[in-house]
Amino acid sequence: MKIGLLGAGNMGGALLRAIASLGEHDIVVFDPVKTIADFDGIGDKVRFSAAESEAVKGSDLLIVALKPAVIDNVCKKIAGDIDVTKTVVLSVAAGVKTSLYEQYFGDVRIIRTMPNIPALCGKGYTGIYFKNVDDQAMKDSVLRIFNSMGETGVFNNEDMIDRLIPVTSSSPAYICMLIEAMADGAVKLGFQRAEAYKMCEQAVLGTAEYLKETGMHPAEMKDRVCSPAGTTIEAVLALEENGFRNSILKAMDKCYAKIK
Repeated sequence: MKIGLLGAGNMGGALLRAIASLGEHDIVVFDPVKTIADFDGIGDKVRFSAAESEAVKGSDLLIVALKPAVIDNVCKKIAGDIDVTKTVVLSVAAGVKTSLYEQYFGDVRIIRTMPNIPALCGKGYTGIYFKNVDDQAMKDSVLRIFNSMGETGVFNNEDMIDRLIPVTSSSPAYICMLIEAMADGAVKLGFQRAEAYKMCEQAVLGTAEYLKETGMHPAEMKDRVCSPAGTTIEAVLALEENGFRNSILKAMDKCYAKIK
């Protein structure tokens, strides 16, 4: 099928590489800054255009991978180029509801997605909501694209995509703050900064991988690490005394409140 891609920044670029790697689709890309030279080895099925309309017209799937702040203006600009009987719109813009696209395009089939930054290295999680999309081949193609970037979850309620943002989309920031704080602690203990980050990143990565592979509950793993009268239980107690869990919950509440 023909895929139009508006925006080839971080997430748009990751999608472009994922789609191109499948070798199944012709892709027309519009980006005001990026060019084909920014994507070495992308294949011969990708073409960059100088205008949004070239990516939009005749596309079976139109991926909108733009910053939420510019979606309104772009939708106004391309509204006359979309054939809603042919084109399915796929949005990766955080917090932008399907109703906005309907406002400009009318009775259009929409796929709203919420990927996260780890998708850039094939370890992401993408929430997907299909609105009025009955074409199973289209659904399968979209799932194949996002599954190549990590794991996916399909939701029957659009509100769950908004609720997903504090959990998967924003959470890399929380995890980075954890790694940064741990690295500061490692430096305080005498480790070099570069080695400190390496150790802390591996600790987070390894813990997550172990939980996924074994299916172990996080609380069980925590209990296993905490020996009676040991060092780890002292660290856990300090985290609890300083509101570690509550800080995470409050942060997620604030994030969701902003979305609403």
